Amino acid sequence: MGVSKEQRIKELKKKRIWPSVLGLFLIILIFSAIMIVAVTVSALDVVDRKLTDSSNMSVKIAKLFEAYGSENGKEIEKTVLSHINILDEIEAVSVIDEDENPVWSSNGEYPSLEDAAKVDYLPGITKNMEVIVAEDKAQVFIVDERGLNVDDSAVVNFKSLFNNESDDVTIALLKLWLVVPVNDMKVMVLNNTSIYVQDIQMALVCIIGCGLTIGVFVIYYLISIISMALSVRKTTKIIYTDMLTGGDNWLAFIKKGRKLLKKGIVQQKYAMLHLEMRKYRSFCTCFGVNRGQELIEAFYAVLKKEIKNKEVMAHQENSAFGLLLAYTDTAQLEARIHQIESALNTVLPAMKMYFGVGVYLVQPGERDIEQLYNNAMIACEMLGEESENKIAYFDVEMNNQKIWERKVEDDMERALVNKEFQVYLQPKISTSEEVLGGAEALVRWIHPTEGFIPPNRFIPIFEKNGFILKLDDYMLEEIAKVQAEWLAEGRKLVPISVNVSRAHFTREDLAEHICTIVDKYEVPHSVIELELTESAFFDDKKVLLNTVQKLRAAGFQVSMDDFGAGYSSLNSLKELQIDVLKIDADFFRGADVEERGLLIVSEVIDLAKKLDMKIVAEGIESKEQVEFLTEQECDLIQGYFYSKPMPVAEFAQKYNT
Repeated sequence: MGVSKEQRIKELKKKRIWPSVLGLFLIILIFSAIMIVAVTVSALDVVDRKLTDSSNMSVKIAKLFEAYGSENGKEIEKTVLSHINILDEIEAVSVIDEDENPVWSSNGEYPSLEDAAKVDYLPGITKNMEVIVAEDKAQVFIVDERGLNVDDSAVVNFKSLFNNESDDVTIALLKLWLVVPVNDMKVMVLNNTSIYVQDIQMALVCIIGCGLTIGVFVIYYLISIISMALSVRKTTKIIYTDMLTGGDNWLAFIKKGRKLLKKGIVQQKYAMLHLEMRKYRSFCTCFGVNRGQELIEAFYAVLKKEIKNKEVMAHQENSAFGLLLAYTDTAQLEARIHQIESALNTVLPAMKMYFGVGVYLVQPGERDIEQLYNNAMIACEMLGEESENKIAYFDVEMNNQKIWERKVEDDMERALVNKEFQVYLQPKISTSEEVLGGAEALVRWIHPTEGFIPPNRFIPIFEKNGFILKLDDYMLEEIAKVQAEWLAEGRKLVPISVNVSRAHFTREDLAEHICTIVDKYEVPHSVIELELTESAFFDDKKVLLNTVQKLRAAGFQVSMDDFGAGYSSLNSLKELQIDVLKIDADFFRGADVEERGLLIVSEVIDLAKKLDMKIVAEGIESKEQVEFLTEQECDLIQGYFYSKPMPVAEFAQKYNT
């Protein structure tokens, strides 16, 4: 898999949930801080108001002692006691003189002034008042010029006292002595300041509001996080799902295959398979694309059942599947493959289907699934479309062949422009006079780094990738140019045959196209012979017959090359009117050449004479073959017995001076 593609897939699969989690944390933190601040401010405000009320009440109690004396002392004490009984805020009152000697106390207690805090200002109290700590010293209040402030310890050390006898729930109780100087005495008032639920209603509302707000945001973010997680899961499933079969796609195959090889290659041997149905496109042409897709789905279902634990399989493309199978030895592996093919053939019992299988035996340490599958696919390609052998194992030579094909395809366009393809001519000798009767144009590639490249190393590649069309046009134009030069030099012209690939016969204007190339050089059409192979007869027959008729009408000679190599030779002779018949060289090779081959050649020559055709025997290498063909009145002989192919200049010097 390409690096950029793999990176894009990782980006799609990446779980980007952490921003939402961070957002949720920040929301909780911010609202919690707001809630704490709001509650604190509200609580401090309640405490401040309660203390202010307490101080004001203490002053009023203290003023009762302004006229305290022997005459009215009992009356004032009685009044103070009645206030204490009525007022919940006042718990006790004690009076001392200037020397801190007890004067009177409502409960008999006199607090010490040693720990009293001096104050400059207390709301509702004169500036020379004092605040002293309660008996347990749990509360300390400090007053400055800005008003009453509560020390941190006062906030955290509230005493929670719940009064079950009251309808109001007391949530905090503040006890402190306030000292009010009156005349020569100090009136000490023990304040019992209670804080009830209704006193902090705003704080409670704030707490509830913030809690609800936090809850809403928490729920929202939780829903967002869950939704994102489900979305990531759905995206991942889509990424790894094949749209045709609904099962694992190729990305899933690569992922699972790597994981499998990483874990099990030490204990288990694996084989990578490329399995494809032969002529799948023909099936789709006959039965429709939808039926073809249904067939692939059925194949997938069958293969899924055949796959065992610790094996993987996926649809690759078209009718191809990739399989990573465990095996013990090649015999067991081939038996397994035949079993799989038999299972696939049960999908359409009435139709015999053929499969090609390329196999690569995975070596220890190899984990590049795509490279392994590519090797298996190369092996399958080497089988050929019509091969009877349905299982091919990858070897190094196959890989070298693919590398060579890649190099040929990389260099072919440049080679055509630079005229690296050179024309060689092989003479055709007349049997009657042993003089030049014609020639065949053959291409040779003189590569700048590879040197001389024989045709069998590049022509099959060109036929497969379609470049043969350009090469044929190039060769035709080069021969027309040579014939034009010889004509201008006054040399004797003989027909030179040029190959026309079967791929050309897909175009209906082929005859006009050939005429345009030749006529550019003003060469007589009679000196150009166009060779077509018998295999062209199996393509579009109507186009072939029409094109041949046009070419012959234009004055070109048409020959059939490799006659006898196919299976419908006589049938093609019946329908196709040609001028020259070239007998395949295989008739003159083999152990039975004397008994059967020469007999067939004799009958073919006799048949061609009756059909008014010239006969050319190619691949002739011995004197005995020449004598036999001369006796049979074969018109022309082509082969190494007379001459191998040679460059145009050498041919002109030897045969066309």
